[in-house]
Amino acid sequence: MTTSGSDFEVAKAVADQLKGMEKERQQRVLRWVAESLSLDLGPLPVREGTRTGTGTGSSTSTLQDGASPQQLRTTDIKTFVDSKKPKSDIQFAAVVAYYYRFEASAEERKDSIDAKALQDAARLAGQRRPPKPRMTLNNAKNQGYLDSSERGMFRISSVGENLVAMTLPGNKLQGTRKKARSPRPRKPKPKKR
Repeated sequence: MTTSGSDFEVAKAVADQLKGMEKERQQRVLRWVAESLSLDLGPLPVREGTRTGTGTGSSTSTLQDGASPQQLRTTDIKTFVDSKKPKSDIQFAAVVAYYYRFEASAEERKDSIDAKALQDAARLAGQRRPPKPRMTLNNAKNQGYLDSSERGMFRISSVGENLVAMTLPGNKLQGTRKKARSPRPRKPKPKKR
């Protein structure tokens, strides 16, 4: 494959595409691009006052002196799950896999989850525990939200990332849709003789 232009021109083209987007969306797009190219760029810095997953905080503040980005994360699993409001066990599994991959502290972070991790997450988040966690994880995989990394282990897929990062909690459209009208009762047709 031949490359056209200098590295700077390529970087400028990418930057032009990202201009005008929210900072959180820019970071997500860059992370997806890096993952699609199998690049490990390490964790993106979290800014002081920013709570990951909430979209609040100052975009101009800097890291505290001596604090690592992981120390500044204030989102625990209960807060994260409550903010995403999963509507099913399958969505809950995707939220848990996303949390442990991207939102957890450095000590808690893991690439894949299993049935035990899903049960523990339900307990920590104060959620109803899935009655068959292994089946829930397999169903989430069949829906495309998770990928199977090895036997019994599941990691968040790009579809699952979109679900958690972009779609959930899903209350943005609630209340704006019109209720469907029930069809008018039809008059009975006269019988032909």
